[in-house]
Amino acid sequence: MGFFFRIFLTIGIYFFITRGVSAVSYEEAYAMEKDSPVFAIPLYEEVVRTAKQNDVRKTASTRLYFLYEKFRKYVPALQYQIRAGTTKTKKGEWSSIVQSVSQGLGVSPYSLIGVLSSCSRSTPPLVEPQEQSVDSETGKPVPFVPFEPYRSLLKPENAPLVRLCYSIKMKLKDYESWENIFQTIVQKNSISKETALPLWVGYSLQSGRGVPYRRIYLSGTSKVLTNESKSDIAFLYAKFLRHKGRWEASTRYFLMSGTYGNPRRAKFEAAKNLLLMDRKQEACDYPQEIYNGSEEPEALFRKICQTKGTDWGAQYSHALRILSKDSPDPLYSYILQGGGKEARDYFVKEMGTFLSDTDTDGEEDLEPEEILTLLLPNEDRNKLPFWDARDREANLVLPDRTKYICKVLRRPFFSNPSIQPQYCTEIFPGTLEQMLNSVEEEEEVSFAFADPAYLPISAKLFWKEVEIIPENPVDPPVQPTLPVKSNQVGPTVALGPWNLEYFVYRKILNRTYAEIRLGKEYFVVAVKPSIVAWQK
Repeated sequence: MGFFFRIFLTIGIYFFITRGVSAVSYEEAYAMEKDSPVFAIPLYEEVVRTAKQNDVRKTASTRLYFLYEKFRKYVPALQYQIRAGTTKTKKGEWSSIVQSVSQGLGVSPYSLIGVLSSCSRSTPPLVEPQEQSVDSETGKPVPFVPFEPYRSLLKPENAPLVRLCYSIKMKLKDYESWENIFQTIVQKNSISKETALPLWVGYSLQSGRGVPYRRIYLSGTSKVLTNESKSDIAFLYAKFLRHKGRWEASTRYFLMSGTYGNPRRAKFEAAKNLLLMDRKQEACDYPQEIYNGSEEPEALFRKICQTKGTDWGAQYSHALRILSKDSPDPLYSYILQGGGKEARDYFVKEMGTFLSDTDTDGEEDLEPEEILTLLLPNEDRNKLPFWDARDREANLVLPDRTKYICKVLRRPFFSNPSIQPQYCTEIFPGTLEQMLNSVEEEEEVSFAFADPAYLPISAKLFWKEVEIIPENPVDPPVQPTLPVKSNQVGPTVALGPWNLEYFVYRKILNRTYAEIRLGKEYFVVAVKPSIVAWQK
């Protein structure tokens, strides 16, 4: 896990946001620190926010700072130092935390402290003077110097601080300020598009402003996305689906995001989904390195996998309710509600209902034209997002013994499906569209192929070669070649054979997805059933 991402996760909640939870005593927080120190942090924070006695607040703050350092919660630790005036030592040197964070992000300590301090407050729009000021003594023009955080964030070398400021603003729910900042840095071209697009999407998911799915879809069409930014977009798509309670679909996109980058993050979030889908064994079968950190969700996951039931979670309930109000997590819901449907419903409720229910392509004019022009000019956009291959023809390669296409209930993600004959339909060579015509279910359903004995069969998918149309119509078409192995990652980089695991069909939207693997690479890709064919 990268240095910045660790900071992003440990942003903390030292901003004293009002929460609808009962009062916490210092004694309760201290007792929790002895038993499980990391879960004492939200309790101490609540004491600092609500205690009436100054000495109690001061003592709790001291304990908080110690725990921030112990668990490497850098941002709240720095905030504490800023409040206490201890960002520098008595010798005038930067504190060890300031030096460590600034070096890890590759920025100056002055910029780090300036952004951290200013982004913790309301940020008005940046208004540049219409006329340049002139020095009264020299008569020379005086260049306009923006105030913080603009002064630092408008410097391209401080790009990591943009994401840091974004994290703080989202924690504070200071959406107006973030809009002011984001619009300015995009207009000034101070941030790359591949960095800006995930922030554009994440802000919509967090705030409910804009149309989240439309932003996801449009961002996915960008030609400038790196593997890292594709991972972020797919990850945010997975979060969008999880917020809507679409757990299986969310898990697929989490796993795909890990193919593009940050696999540990992807696998951990997928494991959380599996847990709430009542698949504890599948979730806990993941290698322990995905949850061996010191953060609250990781500590909970270890405990869940090492013990039976959730009765032990009662001692953490106060801390978890505080954490869940500030930043809902499937694991908090799992412990508070004891798993099952109650935990799933609780999580969706905690996420709120402001997200749009739709995940259709929608209309572009749902987003302001100005921001679309800046982030996604027409020349930088593909026709479809990187997970969509509805313009690609494909061949299905199935063994001669293939006889059925079968609906799979509770499809496993890491083992062969269990086929039940009553959910199978006989199929014949033809297009996938013809095979799916008999499907009656309106909701999202996974399908696999089976032989006459209702045993799952190994299916393959080959993409057909695409003819390259020359820019000059006089020139002959270019003969396609097999893709050259490179650092490119994607579902159509290689023609195949891809291992086909499932087709996922959403009849209500007439949308079909193929789950494919090639080695360790996993993708879920939209396909057009009429041009995916099985021919003997």
